[in-house]
Formats: sequence, structure tokens, C-alpha cells
Amino acid sequence: MPIAYLITTLMYVLVALLAAADAALVSLGLTSPFVALRWVRVHFITLGIISQVVFGLLPVLIAALTKKARPAMRWDIWLTLNAGLVALVAGFAGVNQPMILTGGTLIFTSATLFTIQLWQVRGNAPASLKFYITGLVYLLVGIIIGTGLWLNWSEALRIGVPLEAHIHANSWGFMSLVFAGLLVDFIPMITGRPLGSNRDISLIFWGMTLGAFGLVLGPWLGGSLPPTVVGLVLHVAATIWLVVLMVRTLHSSGKLAGAGAWHLVSSYLWILAPILVAPLIILGFVAGGPIEATAPQALIYGWVLQFGIALVPYIARRFFLKDENPQLGGCWGSLAAATAGSILVWISIFAGTMSGLLYGIGFVLYALALVHPLKELAEIARTGLHRIEA
Repeated sequence: MPIAYLITTLMYVLVALLAAADAALVSLGLTSPFVALRWVRVHFITLGIISQVVFGLLPVLIAALTKKARPAMRWDIWLTLNAGLVALVAGFAGVNQPMILTGGTLIFTSATLFTIQLWQVRGNAPASLKFYITGLVYLLVGIIIGTGLWLNWSEALRIGVPLEAHIHANSWGFMSLVFAGLLVDFIPMITGRPLGSNRDISLIFWGMTLGAFGLVLGPWLGGSLPPTVVGLVLHVAATIWLVVLMVRTLHSSGKLAGAGAWHLVSSYLWILAPILVAPLIILGFVAGGPIEATAPQALIYGWVLQFGIALVPYIARRFFLKDENPQLGGCWGSLAAATAGSILVWISIFAGTMSGLLYGIGFVLYALALVHPLKELAEIARTGLHRIEA
């Protein structure tokens, strides 16, 4: 993992911690909010932490798995990605359309260049590569929809429910597929055992890919139920089977004795939670508005953040420090804080007058959960830089 990506990952983890603390203070009424706060928080984790790890890791990982030379650092991809994120967040803060367009264009350019880079190594590639490339295609769709949210493109593109389509493209498309690919590659490294058979991996890939397509198409068509329901069933089935295989492999290798493995397992509770609630919204048993406004926060901080807490330090130790048997990240304290924070954020949706207090306490816990991985990454960066200097 190149040092530039590691340093920016560390920076975005710190920003995510500060953003979580700020969300808690705002929700508790101790500070004033600013425009698009929730958009900023979410994107510092997805386009910040996750994209830094994915863009920095995958070329190195695929080269290692295919026994090819380590590829040169692509500074054009790194620069357009990070300049785009800065421009996008600046645009959110002031609802500045030209800045948002600039940021979205730069990130789209970076993601396109990165997809082409991975596509060029498709020959003799590992099974995970199809997860990564397909996930990046969904990211490109999500960027187009997300940028258009602020620029009134949705009507021209005939997107019925653009916010939902954007979230589904990024969550069920990009992150679900990329995370599944990472588990296909890293579970054997962590446990010494394959995640599953080739047939298992293929079924998970097609279930997630087609499921994500249905979950994007449904809101694109204005909330059409047939593609949404079919997509939901396919995606849930593939995700549950992925988790079953992961738990089985981690248990058989004794890795469930550590907090890091439980971070990986428990993170998937929070991607399944909104999926399992979706039928209740579709059938009209619960109001969708409050859930759709709050659930993405629990999704990102519960699922994406916990997945990252476990895997990002492991990746940095293995590919930056060259540790042959690294530990998964996280500790029991970070696991308890992230899990309790997600529980409180979900309860806050239905808590009436107590919602602000519970939501605020939930983000206090998220901030505490980020302290340990921040320390881990800082120590990894310090050790690696000392080695380089020496």
C-alpha cells in the first residue's frame, strides 16, 4: 500500500472521528449545525477512508496474487481522487454547484482511470477481480446520480427517487461487491483456509451484482416494486451466504477469539438491518422518511466503519510494514462502542422526543470507537516512515 494512500487514510480517519464528535455535539444541542453535515460525514468515510484503501491496495494486491511486479504509483489517480473529495466537501458546505460539479467530475475521472488500470490486469486474474471491477462500475453510476442530486440532473435522467438510487448504487453496488472481493482475498490470508468453493464465490458475485442492479433500478423507476423486491431477495441471500462462509472459516481457524474477527462479523449486522426493514417500508407498516434519513448513518458507521476498523490496519501491516502474519485491527472496546453506537442510532429513529439525545450518545460512541484504529494507523505510519528514513 503506497505511503501516500496510507497517510491520506490516516487523515480521513481523524476527520471521521472529528465529524462523529461534531455530530454528537450538534444532536445534543451543544453546537450549531452546518449545511449538509450528514453528507460530509458519510463521504469522509466512503470516498475518504474506503476509497483511499481500495485505490491504494488493489493494484498491489492483484499484482501479488498474480505474481507480477508491483505496479508504479499512479499519482494522477491519487491526485484527482483527493482533489475531487476536497472540492466535493467544500461544495457541500456551501451548497456550491460549480464546486460540487468539479468535485464529482474529478472523482469520476479518478474512478474511471482506476477501473481501466484494474481491467488491464484481467488476464490470469484472481476470482476477486470481477467483484472489484463490477463494484467500481456501480461507483461510477453512484457518482453520476449523486452529483446530479445537487445539479438537478435527476429529471433529465428520469430518475424517480434519486437519493435512494444513489445510496443503493454506492452501498449495495460499490461497497458490497468490493468488500466481498476483499473477503475472498483476505480470509485465506487471515485463516489459511479459502472462504468457499469457486461455485460459492460465483453465486455470491452474481447474487450481489444482480441484486444491486434491481435495487438501483427500482428507485430509478420511481420506486417500482418488482425490480426492488427481486434485487432485495438476491442481495440478502448472497450477503447472508457470504457471512455464513466467513463465520465458518473464522471459527474453524480459531480467529473468532479476537476482537478484529468480530468486527468483521458484526459489521454485517448493520448492512442487513436496513435491508430487513425495507419490506416493512414497502408494505406501509412503518414510515420510510425517518428511517431513510437516519439509517444511512448507522449503515456507514456500523457496517463500513467496523469493516474498516478490522481490515485497514491488517492491510497496512501486511503491505506497508511487510508483516507476514499481521493482526486484524480493533479491540474489544472499539467493538463494543461501534456496536452500541449503531444500536442507539437505530433506536433514535423510533424514540420520539428522546431521539436527539440517543442519536448524540450514539455518535459519541462512534467517536470513541475510532480512537483505537487511529492510534493503530498512526503507529503503523510512524514505524514505516522510520524504516524508510533508516
